[in-house]
Amino acid sequence: MGRVEPAGAIAGSTKASWPEVVGWPAHDAALQISKDRPDVSISFYIGTGRWPPSPYPSRVVVVSDTATGVVVQTPVVG
Repeated sequence: MGRVEPAGAIAGSTKASWPEVVGWPAHDAALQISKDRPDVSISFYIGTGRWPPSPYPSRVVVVSDTATGVVVQTPVVG
C-alpha cells in the first residue's frame, strides 16, 4: 500500500502560495506556511534578488527586506 499524500501532509491541502504573509516578519510567515503545509521545506533569502533554482519541488522561498525583515514577495511552492 502506497501513500496518497506525502508523509506529514494535511489531507487535501493544496495551498501553493501565501500572499497574505507579505508584510509579515519572515519568522511569522514561516510559521504560517509550516502550519498550512507541513510537507514543504522553507528557505530564507534577504533582499529582492533572484534566488538559486531548487532541485526540490516542495520548497517555499521566503524573501525578506534587508532593513526590516518583513516578507517582500509572495512565498510560493517550487
